[in-house]
Amino acid sequence: MRDRTVTHHRSKRLLALSAAAVLGMALLAPSADAQTAYTETYRPQLHFSPAQNWMNDPNGPIWYKGTYHLFFQYNPSGNTWGNMSWGHATSPDLVHWTEQPIALPQDADEMVFSGGVVLDKNNTTGFGTSSNPPLVAIYTSYRKSDGVQAQSLAYSTDGGTTWTKYAGSPVLTIGSQNFRDPKVFWNARTNSWLMTVALSADHKVSFYSSPNLKSWTKLSDFGPAGATGGLWECPDLFRLPVDGDPSRTKWVLVVNINPGGPQNTSAAQYFVGDFDGTTFTPDGPATSAPPTGTVLADFEGSTYGSWTATGAAFGTGPAQGTLPGQQNVSGYLGKGLVNSFLQGDATTGTLTSPAFTVDKPYLNFLVGGGNHPNSQPNPTTVNLVVDGAVVRTTTGKDNEALDPVQWDLRTLAGKQAQIQIVDNNTGGWGHINADQFTLTDTPAQNQASNAHWMDYGADFYAATSFNDEPTGRRVVIGWMNNWQYGGNIPTSPWRSADSLPRELSLKTVNGTPQLVQVPVKELEQLRTGTVGTAPTTVIAAGADVPLSTQGTLLDITAALRAGTANEFGLKVHTGGGQETRIGYDTTAQELYIDRTRSGDSSFGGNFAAVHRAPLSLDADGKLRLRVVVDTSSVEVYAGDGRVVMTDQIFPNPANNGVSAYATGGTASLDAFSAQKLNSIWADR
Repeated sequence: MRDRTVTHHRSKRLLALSAAAVLGMALLAPSADAQTAYTETYRPQLHFSPAQNWMNDPNGPIWYKGTYHLFFQYNPSGNTWGNMSWGHATSPDLVHWTEQPIALPQDADEMVFSGGVVLDKNNTTGFGTSSNPPLVAIYTSYRKSDGVQAQSLAYSTDGGTTWTKYAGSPVLTIGSQNFRDPKVFWNARTNSWLMTVALSADHKVSFYSSPNLKSWTKLSDFGPAGATGGLWECPDLFRLPVDGDPSRTKWVLVVNINPGGPQNTSAAQYFVGDFDGTTFTPDGPATSAPPTGTVLADFEGSTYGSWTATGAAFGTGPAQGTLPGQQNVSGYLGKGLVNSFLQGDATTGTLTSPAFTVDKPYLNFLVGGGNHPNSQPNPTTVNLVVDGAVVRTTTGKDNEALDPVQWDLRTLAGKQAQIQIVDNNTGGWGHINADQFTLTDTPAQNQASNAHWMDYGADFYAATSFNDEPTGRRVVIGWMNNWQYGGNIPTSPWRSADSLPRELSLKTVNGTPQLVQVPVKELEQLRTGTVGTAPTTVIAAGADVPLSTQGTLLDITAALRAGTANEFGLKVHTGGGQETRIGYDTTAQELYIDRTRSGDSSFGGNFAAVHRAPLSLDADGKLRLRVVVDTSSVEVYAGDGRVVMTDQIFPNPANNGVSAYATGGTASLDAFSAQKLNSIWADR
């Protein structure tokens, strides 16, 4: 994935560098991890991060001859996005990592975007020999001259130490600026290589087949489906047994999306279904259709018709998608929409509908753009006006993806109303997008609520799984950051970390196979032997019960019971007025992470927020949690891994308290254990 300011696209025109040149670059780039003790403020102590500079998507994770290899999007020259190359780190155990020299450097013609690595055991490429088969990287090269993205190869015959870019690259191109992130595996059933690659702006995944990684044949497309409120990226396809039964398997297709996740940030969605070697077919409907009704406006014409525009922001008619200088706009229907980015954010104006009678209980529509509500002096909003007063209002979420909104109009039945689209803001995100205003009998659902999410937090993206994992597990790792604020988090001289590696399984939940995730067992080797426990404890309404455990590196397991409480849970990194809440809302039946008081949030991007995930309590009425606490993040696994949330936090390093709380009634802490952990860098 890439920076949103460059519409984060990748492409390729692979310059054929000689093996000697590539080897020379590697030898001139000593491992950067020798230059730091990994003790800087906010430096993750349980998660991999580069010694210095910017990192985003994990790329090509693979096990090879006793070593786990992790490649990643890397800027060799600074700690913001740019100069995309492949960094490289290795580990004997998925826990302790050593940063290696750059594997695939950018050059004058291309940047090296995301992809995968395979072991070409049968030497189908001819890059190695039968006795020494090559490792092959299949990646997207971004051609700097025109932004075209294509798929290219590089190979290594020394176990991943040095790499040679294939002179015959690109091996697959369609001339697109939105064709990226190949993930490849050997399909033994078809005796061929299978590539999964994203048509990002089309919200599709394409499948290709090859006998040798060099010549590719199109098989099929999947999508649009699920959540489509952002660009599709970094797909992955693999098979898992259901409920541990090897005779009953399902295929899982992971599709990362930016933005459009459950917290309106970058996120990873997944589909469960069947793959016959050519086509992926999801279980159940691929997407939910919006309710039908009376369409007030779909903006498919060349003018606004009977709608009235004032000012310059809306022009004389609907926009046809993305406007010049604008990030990619998605989520609208048809070809046209209201888009006030005309001439950039500097323009202002209003667009007002003719009067209509409220004769159905709901008004559904799509909205995106700037987050400037009516309460601010310069709003970017969609308003419903009745008798001269604004009775309903909504705004965008500081991204270009349009998402469904539904207004309950039942108390306004029979009234005359008008829709007013307002752009009075000339600053950042000073525009509004809108489409498809429809009066209906039923409310539309937010796209994110209908998708299956690997992680409901704000900081898990570009999830990809390890090839050739020796124990047969499916282990996945993600980028622990997102594009909403990723370039501004307060870390130096590095920026970004990866999630903990997680083992995946499929378990039947309410009759449907669902992904379940747990941290890899190897994490337990970091346990120091120091364990904090607590007896069964009643938590009074409004109480904050300190627990004996203190620490910034913890592996917590807990079971809590609601009692009469509206909300209850745990707090970590407490002290000095700071806290991160990991709780449960009994009314909404939601798990949440509240980081509004978690520490530094001055860098913006709506960081100080409460993130929520739907979760039913266990059958015995308990909330069971496993929480891995690092210096600057929490990973929460609820219900034995049915729901996972990952969030970054930036607390004062001295804040190491842990407590239990309840509000609106009583709750109980029925079980609690906190293992203190060593740093993964401790024995360097």
